[in-house]
Amino acid sequence: MEIKKFSDFCDQVLPDFNKFLDDKLKSEIKQATLRDAMLYSLDAGGKRVRPMLFLAVAYSSGIKLDKLSQFYDIAGAIELVHTYSLIHDDLPEMDNSDYRRGKLANHKQFGVGPAVLAGDGLLTQAFYWIAKSDLSTDKRMAVVRILAHNAGPMGMVAGQMTDITMENKILTEDELTTLHKEKTADLITAAVTTGAFCAGHELSKNLVQYANDIGLAFQLKDDLNDADDGEDSNKNTFPNLIGKEATEAKLKDLVKDALNAVLKENEFDKNLLVSFLDYFKE
Repeated sequence: MEIKKFSDFCDQVLPDFNKFLDDKLKSEIKQATLRDAMLYSLDAGGKRVRPMLFLAVAYSSGIKLDKLSQFYDIAGAIELVHTYSLIHDDLPEMDNSDYRRGKLANHKQFGVGPAVLAGDGLLTQAFYWIAKSDLSTDKRMAVVRILAHNAGPMGMVAGQMTDITMENKILTEDELTTLHKEKTADLITAAVTTGAFCAGHELSKNLVQYANDIGLAFQLKDDLNDADDGEDSNKNTFPNLIGKEATEAKLKDLVKDALNAVLKENEFDKNLLVSFLDYFKE
């Protein structure tokens, strides 16, 4: 039966994917402390938005549900990169956060040194998984290029650098948009675009637009959630810069633009990506 709702898709796929992540890391990483630290953050209760988007796009491009596991290596690599970034982001030298998702941050649980190495391990293992995947050589190379571009110093890492070096400066709206695009949206864009590419769907500007819009919308929603508890009162966020109401309006515009973009996509089942937009209404 065809799955039309993103939440139903996750219910179907996520348990098997989570088991894949745990089993694969446990079998590959022999150093016990390193393995425990890597798994601690990988299993810390994340929503798996990025790998699920990757798999949802592959499914929407025509890959059957029972064939999706052939892409778990790539989806897993995306989640490993995301998890590494969270470990490093919480470090005292960066955001200096003691907790992540209601649990002690990795460096509080294992120490700063082990946390750095756990992040390093996740990042490098991600590219090992891509290299060892069943994709054709040209597709493996393309995924490496896209993920490295969007997660590295031309994408996410650049955004993180801006974040920590400009924390005492009030950014303009354009500067803040660039920061969030790099720090948050680029990895989400990588998930969506590689999902289409791996499944043989011709990548279009509409799908890229959808990915960029939801990536930025994802950060705005987080900013709005954090604004309610005052957690980011001294940080560069859209609610602090332009106000909560203007941020809510900006979020609605991004979601509308994302919907319009994906509806223009040809030869592509739009149901899951349209349904994903419900996330921003919660």
